[in-house]
Amino acid sequence: MNTAQGDFPSFTPEDQHLADEIANVYRVVDPVPATLVARLQFALALESPEFDSPGFEVPGFEVLRPQEEDALLAGVRGGEDSRTITFDSEILTIMISVSARDEHAVRVDGWLAPPGDHLVELRCGAGAHVVRADDQGRFVLDVVPRGLSQLVVRQGVDDPAQATILAVTPSLIL
Repeated sequence: MNTAQGDFPSFTPEDQHLADEIANVYRVVDPVPATLVARLQFALALESPEFDSPGFEVPGFEVLRPQEEDALLAGVRGGEDSRTITFDSEILTIMISVSARDEHAVRVDGWLAPPGDHLVELRCGAGAHVVRADDQGRFVLDVVPRGLSQLVVRQGVDDPAQATILAVTPSLIL
């Protein structure tokens, strides 16, 4: 690689070949997820002030917004490292209590209102964790890795891949 002071590097044909080979390795070993662009557009749209405007094209499911995030109040059971978050929309409310298990994992206890036969999927860097809410709307994700996550609520059918998405939360850090 040759550079003149103040110039950008210029590649020799050998440098370009090596850079192309490295790029090919990354395409094979760590490809860009097929849905990355759509997910980024969706995440950016959620932050847009026009998202709730009448002309905005809304997806075929509810996007839940965090209503509140409170530290535990005096007299409420739980450790120092626990919190309660409520997500709300016109058709569904999700309340979750996040409690530390250790430095790498948390437990998520949740409730859906109104209750019903729903699949609750927690998406995180380690993959998806899917549980079924009981007839009272309660669900538990016993060991979930800490980090960026998102909840997706689907119809409670036997095949999660066939279940219609009812609601999605914005990303949250557990």
